[in-house]
Amino acid sequence: MPPIVRRAATTLALAAALLAGCSDDPPDYRLDGDVCALITENQVQARIPEAPEQRSDPANGQCELAYASGSITLLLFAEVLPDEAAAQAKFDQFKTADGTVSEVTGLGQEAYLRRWHDDSKPWQPQNLSVFKFVVRDGGLVLSYHYSGFVTEPAGWPATEQEMQDALRGDVVRVMDRLAGSA
Repeated sequence: MPPIVRRAATTLALAAALLAGCSDDPPDYRLDGDVCALITENQVQARIPEAPEQRSDPANGQCELAYASGSITLLLFAEVLPDEAAAQAKFDQFKTADGTVSEVTGLGQEAYLRRWHDDSKPWQPQNLSVFKFVVRDGGLVLSYHYSGFVTEPAGWPATEQEMQDALRGDVVRVMDRLAGSA
C-alpha cells in the first residue's frame, strides 16, 4: 500500500474513532431497585431539615416524597422501555395528559416543562406552584414533578427561573445516575 493511501486510511480510522466518541446516541440507561434511591439528594431535601415520608412503588418505577413542613410533594417516575417507539408512545401519553407545556432543550432527545402558578402576581416560593419536567431519551421516560408551597421561604430560590433551574438540576442528576455516570 502506498504511503499516501496508508496515511489516508489511518486518518479516516482516527476520524471515525473520534466521531464514535462524540455520538448523540443516548446512554444505556438502567433502572435497578427502588427509584427513591435516585432522588435521595434533591433541591427540596437540601432546604428542609426533616426527612420526607416516602411512598414508593418500585415495581412501577415510581417514588413519591412528601415533606410535611413545607407541604411539598416530589414525584419521580422513571421507566426504561425496550425500544424508542414504546418510549415515544409513553412520552406522548404524558404530554397529551399534561396539556399546555413548554418545550425544553438540553435534556434528552425531547423534553418539556409543565408549570402552574397563579400568574396574576409575581412568583414567590410560599405560593402554590407545580413544575413537572418530562424527558425522553432513547428508551428512557422520566417525569419529575414538584408541587406545593413552603411555609418558611428563607433559603428558597427568589425567582421562578431559579426554582426551575434547581429542579432541572435534579433531573440531570437522576439521568446521570440511570446512565451509570454518577
